[in-house]
Amino acid sequence: MYGKNILLKVLKEKGVTYKQLSRKSGISVSSLYYIANQVTDPKQSTMIAIARALDMKVTDIFNLDWRNQDEG
Repeated sequence: MYGKNILLKVLKEKGVTYKQLSRKSGISVSSLYYIANQVTDPKQSTMIAIARALDMKVTDIFNLDWRNQDEG
């Protein structure tokens, strides 16, 4: 796992629903739900699609610092 992401927080702050993000990103609602709730890790292309749809940088949403993964 990449670590925590703030996708759920971003969606709430921007007032964007899973359905709206799905339309803009081309990613299924169920996949977005699993990613936002950190059930699964997205592929790189999925992270890029989400960030573009939200007009944000990938690193603003997803923690990609895998080196600190084992630190608590």
